[in-house]
Amino acid sequence: MSEFTITRTLTAPRERVWQVLTQPRHFEGWLPAKSGTAVLDVRTGGSWQATVVSPTGEEIALSGRYDEVSAPDRLVMTVPGDVVTAITLTAAPNDTTQIAYAFDVDESMHQMVTESVDDVLARVSSVLAGIA
Repeated sequence: MSEFTITRTLTAPRERVWQVLTQPRHFEGWLPAKSGTAVLDVRTGGSWQATVVSPTGEEIALSGRYDEVSAPDRLVMTVPGDVVTAITLTAAPNDTTQIAYAFDVDESMHQMVTESVDDVLARVSSVLAGIA
C-alpha cells in the first residue's frame, strides 16, 4: 500500500465546496443518494449514512465515519469498503478551489480510484453549478 493523491480544481469558492461535501441535501446530489436518506454527523468521531439506488432498483445502504473534520479545509472519512480518504480543500485564485483526495491503496487500484474520484467530482461540480 502507498499513499496516492488525486488533485483537481473546482470552479467554486472553498466554503461552497465544503457545504456541498458536508450538507445532507447536497451530499445526496453527488453521492448520488435517495432523497431524504443522508444523515451526516460531520465532526471528528462522527458518521455518515445514505441509501443509493442501483441501476436495477436495488436500495443499498452505505455508511462511513469521519476521522478528522477541520472546516472548511480538511475532511478525513471512510468510504464504502472502509477505505480512508483525506480530502483537502485549498482556496485558489478566481474563486476556485483545489481539492485533493489522498488514499492509501495498492498501486493496482490507482486507475480505478482515479476514475471513481473523477466521477464523484463531476457530480460535485453539477451540484455546485446548481447552487451558484
